[in-house]
Amino acid sequence: MNALPDALDALPPISLAELEDAAELLNRVDRKYFVPRRVLAAAITRLSGRPRALEIAGRRTFRYATTYFDTPSFTLYRQHAQRRRHRFKVRTRTYSDSGACRLEVKSKGLRGLTVKERIPHDPNRSGALGAAGRTFVAGRLGEDAALLHPVLDTFYRRSTIVVGDQRLTLDVDLAFERNGCRIAGPDDVLVETKTSGGASELDRMLLHAGIRPHSVSKYCLAASLLYPQLRGHDWVRLRRRYWGEPSS
Repeated sequence: MNALPDALDALPPISLAELEDAAELLNRVDRKYFVPRRVLAAAITRLSGRPRALEIAGRRTFRYATTYFDTPSFTLYRQHAQRRRHRFKVRTRTYSDSGACRLEVKSKGLRGLTVKERIPHDPNRSGALGAAGRTFVAGRLGEDAALLHPVLDTFYRRSTIVVGDQRLTLDVDLAFERNGCRIAGPDDVLVETKTSGGASELDRMLLHAGIRPHSVSKYCLAASLLYPQLRGHDWVRLRRRYWGEPSS
Protein backbone atom coordinates (compact mmCIF):
# COMPACT_ATOMS: atom_id res chain seq x y z
CA MET A 1 0.00 0.00 0.00
CA ASN A 2 3.04 2.28 0.36
CA ALA A 3 4.17 1.90 -3.25
CA LEU A 4 2.43 5.07 -4.44
CA PRO A 5 3.68 7.39 -1.64
CA ASP A 6 7.18 5.98 -2.12
CA ALA A 7 7.05 6.68 -5.88
CA LEU A 8 5.93 10.27 -5.22
CA ASP A 9 8.56 10.83 -2.53
CA ALA A 10 11.29 9.72 -4.95
CA LEU A 11 10.53 12.59 -7.34
CA PRO A 12 12.24 15.97 -7.05
CA PRO A 13 9.91 18.73 -5.78
CA ILE A 14 8.31 21.61 -7.63
CA SER A 15 6.84 24.66 -5.88
CA LEU A 16 3.33 25.99 -6.56
CA ALA A 17 4.75 29.09 -8.26
CA GLU A 18 6.95 26.95 -10.50
CA LEU A 19 4.02 24.67 -11.31
CA GLU A 20 1.81 27.57 -12.35
CA ASP A 21 4.58 28.94 -14.57
CA ALA A 22 5.26 25.55 -16.15
CA ALA A 23 1.79 24.04 -16.48
CA GLU A 24 -1.12 26.11 -15.20
CA LEU A 25 -3.25 24.73 -18.07
CA LEU A 26 -6.48 26.60 -17.48
CA ASN A 27 -7.22 25.75 -21.15
CA ARG A 28 -6.57 22.05 -21.61
CA VAL A 29 -7.59 18.56 -22.66
CA ASP A 30 -8.33 16.19 -19.74
CA ARG A 31 -8.25 12.40 -19.75
CA LYS A 32 -9.42 10.46 -16.68
CA TYR A 33 -8.69 6.94 -15.48
CA PHE A 34 -9.18 4.69 -12.47
CA VAL A 35 -5.79 3.05 -11.88
CA PRO A 36 -4.72 0.48 -9.25
CA ARG A 37 -2.23 2.08 -6.87
CA ARG A 38 0.63 -0.33 -7.56
CA VAL A 39 0.18 -0.04 -11.33
CA LEU A 40 0.32 3.75 -11.06
CA ALA A 41 3.36 3.67 -8.77
CA ALA A 42 5.24 1.52 -11.28
CA ALA A 43 4.29 3.88 -14.13
CA ILE A 44 5.50 6.94 -12.19
CA THR A 45 8.94 5.38 -11.74
CA ARG A 46 9.21 4.98 -15.54
CA LEU A 47 8.25 8.54 -16.49
CA SER A 48 10.89 10.37 -18.50
CA GLY A 49 11.35 14.12 -18.96
CA ARG A 50 12.23 14.94 -15.32
CA PRO A 51 8.86 14.58 -13.58
CA ARG A 52 8.49 16.61 -10.38
CA ALA A 53 5.96 16.40 -7.55
CA LEU A 54 4.19 19.47 -6.16
CA GLU A 55 5.44 20.18 -2.64
CA ILE A 56 4.10 22.87 -0.29
CA ALA A 57 5.40 23.23 3.28
CA GLY A 58 6.81 19.72 3.11
CA ARG A 59 3.53 18.17 1.94
CA ARG A 60 3.00 16.25 -1.30
CA THR A 61 -0.62 15.20 -0.76
CA PHE A 62 -3.32 17.81 -0.13
CA ARG A 63 -6.94 17.68 1.04
CA TYR A 64 -9.61 19.11 -1.24
CA ALA A 65 -13.27 19.84 -0.46
CA THR A 66 -15.54 20.87 -3.33
CA THR A 67 -19.15 22.04 -3.36
CA TYR A 68 -20.99 21.74 -6.68
CA PHE A 69 -23.92 23.91 -7.71
CA ASP A 70 -26.75 23.11 -10.11
CA THR A 71 -30.32 24.14 -10.87
CA PRO A 72 -33.33 22.34 -9.33
CA SER A 73 -33.72 20.40 -12.61
CA PHE A 74 -29.96 19.60 -12.74
CA THR A 75 -29.40 21.56 -15.94
CA LEU A 76 -25.60 21.39 -15.70
CA TYR A 77 -25.60 17.66 -14.96
CA ARG A 78 -27.88 17.01 -17.92
CA GLN A 79 -25.62 19.03 -20.22
CA HIS A 80 -22.89 16.49 -19.49
CA ALA A 81 -25.16 13.45 -19.56
CA GLN A 82 -26.49 14.50 -22.97
CA ARG A 83 -22.98 15.32 -24.21
CA ARG A 84 -23.93 18.87 -25.11
CA ARG A 85 -21.31 20.60 -27.20
CA HIS A 86 -21.06 23.43 -24.67
CA ARG A 87 -21.42 22.46 -21.03
CA PHE A 88 -20.49 23.89 -17.65
CA LYS A 89 -19.72 23.00 -14.05
CA VAL A 90 -19.87 25.50 -11.18
CA ARG A 91 -18.12 24.78 -7.90
CA THR A 92 -16.30 26.20 -4.93
CA ARG A 93 -13.05 24.42 -4.19
CA THR A 94 -11.49 24.66 -0.74
CA TYR A 95 -7.84 23.73 -0.28
CA SER A 96 -8.28 22.36 3.22
CA ASP A 97 -4.63 22.41 4.26
CA SER A 98 -4.16 26.12 3.46
CA GLY A 99 -7.73 27.34 3.94
CA ALA A 100 -7.81 29.04 0.53
CA CYS A 101 -10.99 28.83 -1.54
CA ARG A 102 -11.84 29.55 -5.17
CA LEU A 103 -15.10 29.82 -7.09
CA GLU A 104 -14.67 28.12 -10.46
CA VAL A 105 -16.61 27.81 -13.69
CA LYS A 106 -15.41 24.99 -15.91
CA SER A 107 -16.63 24.84 -19.47
CA LYS A 108 -16.07 22.40 -22.28
CA GLY A 109 -16.55 23.35 -25.89
CA LEU A 110 -14.66 23.37 -29.17
CA ARG A 111 -12.65 20.17 -29.80
CA GLY A 112 -13.21 19.01 -26.23
CA LEU A 113 -11.07 21.79 -24.77
CA THR A 114 -11.65 22.45 -21.05
CA VAL A 115 -11.53 26.08 -19.93
CA LYS A 116 -11.44 26.96 -16.22
CA GLU A 117 -12.11 30.45 -14.89
CA ARG A 118 -11.88 31.21 -11.19
CA ILE A 119 -11.96 33.95 -8.58
CA PRO A 120 -11.13 34.01 -4.83
CA HIS A 121 -14.03 33.01 -2.57
CA ASP A 122 -14.76 33.19 1.16
CA PRO A 123 -13.81 29.77 2.61
CA ASN A 124 -16.36 30.26 5.39
CA ARG A 125 -19.13 30.47 2.76
CA SER A 126 -18.07 27.73 0.38
CA GLY A 127 -21.65 26.44 0.25
CA ALA A 128 -23.03 29.70 -1.16
CA LEU A 129 -22.21 31.72 -4.25
CA GLY A 130 -22.84 35.16 -2.74
CA ALA A 131 -23.59 38.32 -4.71
CA ALA A 132 -20.13 38.66 -6.28
CA GLY A 133 -20.07 34.97 -7.10
CA ARG A 134 -23.45 35.06 -8.80
CA THR A 135 -22.32 38.02 -10.90
CA PHE A 136 -19.19 36.13 -11.92
CA VAL A 137 -21.13 32.97 -12.78
CA ALA A 138 -23.89 34.89 -14.60
CA GLY A 139 -21.29 36.31 -16.95
CA ARG A 140 -20.59 32.73 -18.09
CA LEU A 141 -23.94 30.93 -17.75
CA GLY A 142 -26.50 33.70 -18.22
CA GLU A 143 -29.93 33.33 -16.64
CA ASP A 144 -29.26 29.83 -15.24
CA ALA A 145 -26.95 31.39 -12.65
CA ALA A 146 -29.92 32.74 -10.68
CA LEU A 147 -31.22 29.18 -10.14
CA LEU A 148 -28.02 27.61 -8.86
CA HIS A 149 -27.89 26.07 -5.40
CA PRO A 150 -25.49 23.61 -3.71
CA VAL A 151 -26.31 19.99 -4.53
CA LEU A 152 -23.37 17.90 -3.27
CA ASP A 153 -19.85 17.92 -1.86
CA THR A 154 -16.81 15.88 -2.82
CA PHE A 155 -13.72 15.17 -0.73
CA TYR A 156 -10.39 13.62 -1.68
CA ARG A 157 -6.63 13.88 -1.29
CA ARG A 158 -4.61 14.98 -4.34
CA SER A 159 -1.00 14.78 -5.44
CA THR A 160 0.23 16.55 -8.56
CA ILE A 161 3.08 15.69 -10.90
CA VAL A 162 4.43 18.04 -13.55
CA VAL A 163 6.30 16.75 -16.60
CA GLY A 164 7.35 19.60 -18.88
CA ASP A 165 4.15 21.50 -19.73
CA GLN A 166 1.91 18.59 -18.74
CA ARG A 167 0.17 18.05 -15.41
CA LEU A 168 -0.91 14.77 -13.82
CA THR A 169 -3.25 14.79 -10.81
CA LEU A 170 -3.71 11.73 -8.60
CA ASP A 171 -6.82 11.66 -6.38
CA VAL A 172 -7.26 9.12 -3.58
CA ASP A 173 -9.78 8.52 -0.78
CA LEU A 174 -12.72 9.85 -2.77
CA ALA A 175 -15.95 10.54 -0.89
CA PHE A 176 -19.22 12.08 -2.07
CA GLU A 177 -21.75 13.63 0.31
CA ARG A 178 -25.27 15.06 0.22
CA ASN A 179 -27.29 16.01 3.32
CA GLY A 180 -25.38 13.61 5.55
CA CYS A 181 -25.43 10.72 3.04
CA ARG A 182 -21.81 9.78 2.32
CA ILE A 183 -20.48 7.37 -0.32
CA ALA A 184 -16.77 6.54 -0.37
CA GLY A 185 -14.44 4.65 -2.69
CA PRO A 186 -12.94 3.12 -4.69
CA ASP A 187 -9.40 2.16 -3.61
CA ASP A 188 -8.07 2.85 -7.12
CA VAL A 189 -6.58 6.24 -7.91
CA LEU A 190 -8.56 8.66 -10.05
CA VAL A 191 -5.87 9.92 -12.43
CA GLU A 192 -6.30 12.94 -14.67
CA THR A 193 -3.80 13.82 -17.35
CA LYS A 194 -3.99 17.47 -18.37
CA THR A 195 -2.28 18.57 -21.55
CA SER A 196 -2.57 21.32 -24.14
CA GLY A 197 -3.70 18.70 -26.67
CA GLY A 198 -1.92 15.44 -27.43
CA ALA A 199 -1.64 12.36 -25.25
CA SER A 200 0.93 12.41 -22.45
CA GLU A 201 3.52 9.72 -21.77
CA LEU A 202 1.37 8.43 -18.91
CA ASP A 203 -1.64 8.18 -21.26
CA ARG A 204 0.41 5.94 -23.52
CA MET A 205 1.66 3.83 -20.59
CA LEU A 206 -1.86 3.27 -19.31
CA LEU A 207 -3.16 2.38 -22.77
CA HIS A 208 -0.34 -0.16 -23.12
CA ALA A 209 -1.39 -1.64 -19.76
CA GLY A 210 -4.96 -2.01 -21.02
CA ILE A 211 -6.34 0.87 -18.93
CA ARG A 212 -8.56 3.18 -20.95
CA PRO A 213 -9.86 6.66 -20.13
CA HIS A 214 -13.37 7.25 -18.84
CA SER A 215 -15.54 10.08 -20.11
CA VAL A 216 -16.91 11.16 -16.74
CA SER A 217 -16.52 13.90 -14.16
CA LYS A 218 -16.44 13.56 -10.38
CA TYR A 219 -19.53 15.76 -10.23
CA CYS A 220 -21.60 13.65 -12.61
CA LEU A 221 -20.52 10.40 -11.00
CA ALA A 222 -21.27 11.73 -7.51
CA ALA A 223 -24.65 13.11 -8.59
CA SER A 224 -25.65 9.81 -10.19
CA LEU A 225 -24.71 7.94 -6.99
CA LEU A 226 -26.43 10.37 -4.60
CA TYR A 227 -29.58 11.20 -6.60
CA PRO A 228 -31.47 8.06 -7.74
CA GLN A 229 -33.47 9.99 -10.35
CA LEU A 230 -30.25 10.72 -12.29
CA ARG A 231 -29.03 7.14 -12.70
CA GLY A 232 -29.80 6.24 -16.32
CA HIS A 233 -26.61 7.45 -17.96
CA ASP A 234 -23.27 6.33 -19.39
CA TRP A 235 -21.41 5.95 -16.09
CA VAL A 236 -23.60 3.12 -14.78
CA ARG A 237 -20.76 0.73 -15.70
CA LEU A 238 -18.36 2.68 -13.49
CA ARG A 239 -20.77 2.55 -10.56
CA ARG A 240 -21.13 -1.21 -10.93
CA ARG A 241 -17.40 -1.82 -11.27
CA TYR A 242 -16.04 0.53 -8.62
CA TRP A 243 -18.95 0.96 -6.20
CA GLY A 244 -20.40 -2.53 -6.45
CA GLU A 245 -23.88 -1.53 -7.55
CA PRO A 246 -26.12 -4.42 -8.66
CA SER A 247 -26.87 -4.69 -12.39
CA SER A 248 -30.57 -4.07 -11.85
